[in-house]
Amino acid sequence: MAEHRFFVPAGELPDAPERAILRGPEHHHLSRVLRLRPGAPVAVFDGEGRGFDGVLESVSREESHISLKAPDRRNVEPVFRVTLAQGIPAHDRMDLIIQKATEIGVWEIQPIVAERTTARVGSGPGWKRLERWRRIACEAARQSGRLRVPLVREPSPWDDYHAALPASAHDSKLVLCPEAPGGEPPARSSSSSGCIVAVGPEGGWTDQELRAALGRGFARLSLGPRVLRTETAGIVAVALLLFLAGELGGALKKPDLS
Repeated sequence: MAEHRFFVPAGELPDAPERAILRGPEHHHLSRVLRLRPGAPVAVFDGEGRGFDGVLESVSREESHISLKAPDRRNVEPVFRVTLAQGIPAHDRMDLIIQKATEIGVWEIQPIVAERTTARVGSGPGWKRLERWRRIACEAARQSGRLRVPLVREPSPWDDYHAALPASAHDSKLVLCPEAPGGEPPARSSSSSGCIVAVGPEGGWTDQELRAALGRGFARLSLGPRVLRTETAGIVAVALLLFLAGELGGALKKPDLS
């Protein structure tokens, strides 16, 4: 894999591409920050699972041209798909959660507005904070060598989110709860393809929110006797679930998350 990787939107990369063109921030990073010159080995990825090794062909004022040589056939994307439904924390802590969860291998991130959410939350795809979160996910995917950028969805109220989930959406739905009983981690059935893990904001879930989630098929999950900050809990939960599924270099025990 080339040392320097760049994102090219899937719509700009044909089915059988011979050349990729970088514009905007990616071109700026290549030409002004890295100051790469023609002949440099580079790679591109489209955020939807495809990547290519190539060679920088030319650099102009507005764009960079890359000659593509071979597809990137590395098996880097987890088969087991973990969706993190994360209660939005205050300040910029969501930035860290998105960055690290992406590096670890999260499939999708759903920001959640819960009763105890204190952060100011906007709406719509043009909301600046959502744009920032999606940019962070893209940058983290590039840095970690992923070919797919996790989807960061628009924030949703917690009740609306779990009420809208179809019964077959995931094999397992877990909600973090410090009061949940301990014991063996849940094991994964052979037919399990993914799970949702929901993490509350600062202060955790209210009793009403927890009861409603349990009534819709979520199971309680504890990360142990110590109380973790919400940003720590989300990152740890994604890492543990992927490790137990054998997606982080092996597993001590296969999870049965049913």
